[in-house]
Amino acid sequence: MADRDEDNDDDQDDDASFLVRREVVHFLEDDGLEFIVGPRVFQTCVSTSTMDDGSKLAEENDIQVIAQEVENSISNTEKLSHYNEDRSNEQGEISFNSLPREIILNIFQYFSVVELCLYVTPVCKQWYEIGHDPGLWKELDLSKVNELPSTSLCRIISQAKSLKKLNLKGRLHVSTAEVAVFSQCIPLLESLNMGFCNDVNETVIDYFMRNCPRLTSLNVEGCVTVNDKAMAPLLRGRNLQEINFSHCSVSDDSIISLASGIKQIVSINIDGISWISDSAVVTLVDQQSRNLQELVLDGAELTDRSIHYIARCTNLCKLQISFCEGLSDQALRYIQTLQKLRNLKMRKGLNFSTEGLLSMFSCQSMAGLVELDFSENTQFVDDCVMQMTKCCGPRLRNLALSWCWDISDPGIISIVDHCRNLEVLDIIGLHKITGTYFIRIPEDMPKLRLLNLQQCNRIIDELIEDVIRKKPDLRVFNYYGEQFVHEKEEFITSGGRG
Repeated sequence: MADRDEDNDDDQDDDASFLVRREVVHFLEDDGLEFIVGPRVFQTCVSTSTMDDGSKLAEENDIQVIAQEVENSISNTEKLSHYNEDRSNEQGEISFNSLPREIILNIFQYFSVVELCLYVTPVCKQWYEIGHDPGLWKELDLSKVNELPSTSLCRIISQAKSLKKLNLKGRLHVSTAEVAVFSQCIPLLESLNMGFCNDVNETVIDYFMRNCPRLTSLNVEGCVTVNDKAMAPLLRGRNLQEINFSHCSVSDDSIISLASGIKQIVSINIDGISWISDSAVVTLVDQQSRNLQELVLDGAELTDRSIHYIARCTNLCKLQISFCEGLSDQALRYIQTLQKLRNLKMRKGLNFSTEGLLSMFSCQSMAGLVELDFSENTQFVDDCVMQMTKCCGPRLRNLALSWCWDISDPGIISIVDHCRNLEVLDIIGLHKITGTYFIRIPEDMPKLRLLNLQQCNRIIDELIEDVIRKKPDLRVFNYYGEQFVHEKEEFITSGGRG
């Protein structure tokens, strides 16, 4: 490890400029990956051709301001911890700090990273040092503090230099300046969740791709500002394997580009993008058929041709398709060839026939299913339910058959009879069922933890109360979507009837 020579200050990437270069160090990992690190080094990755001079200057100023605020905040925390340590020593107290470091470290593992940063490390010098042990800073979930100021956000993340998993889901505003500051401090990052964050764009993604070369998993679901322009920086993610684009604004061209440009795509989610067509899916499978294990699609524009190609993915474990109106029984026959399938969702298959569904669940390859969702398939009748439970019932954990209107009591009785390991049962809108057999749930379905009976108008609340009285850990939603809660032999409901 050696200090960077100041004579190399002018060495820059073609499309990057460094704003501050102090205490920069190089180090080389065992696998040959080189990182440039240092808490006071911040880099802009935006090409000058994509920003006018005013925008570029404003962003650079923002980066400098946040960087300085973070540096001052860290410095103040260090001073405070040293001050508290000195006071403790002066008073000669025998305290918690006399415990061996290993015990204190073990206790600190019960704190979240945010709690460590805000409440633990400022206490004293010893807590500051132990609280920054790399083993405590590998995962950071900030999804529940989505209004955290930029300085606090950057301070917390910049001190987690061993961070591997970062969750920023739902952050109200993700600025390029704050990402520029903290992304350079977490070069070991492997998993990033920015789902439903505002203002995520190609520049934000570019910072992460450049500064976090080990990134394997990226979630930007619901980020409507993520569009085709984001594909160029994504292609720099040489280790990227899992991508969630659900409800983003990307096109067929983007999916085709990723399929050809990324070495190994193991999981991709492009649900909620109704214009994705067969051409994108076919290219994706052509390029990634040996790698794909999870595939989540919006089926609005898909035909049986896509499923024909998907059937070539011999390692596919999870296949979820919403809006299957364009698929026929032929698609079900293609799916039967997927021997490793464990999670299957085929929602709103209006053209699936009862015969096609019965045939599908007569196939041995479907016996391994653990999660199944055939909601809004009007031809999924009692006979289909009984055949399905006979085929894969004992292994099922999650089952959704909402709005399959012709399912009645015989079908649900078959579920109670055969699905002993079921944990979630979602049967919204089954207006024909009476539910009298649900009284058997505590004994015959001991693992069930969620039962959704919304819009099941023939099931009375007293029946639900009897079930929960015998199985208090079961969450049940009634006709109105109210959750029944068992408390000391009394029942209350939560949730409105709006």
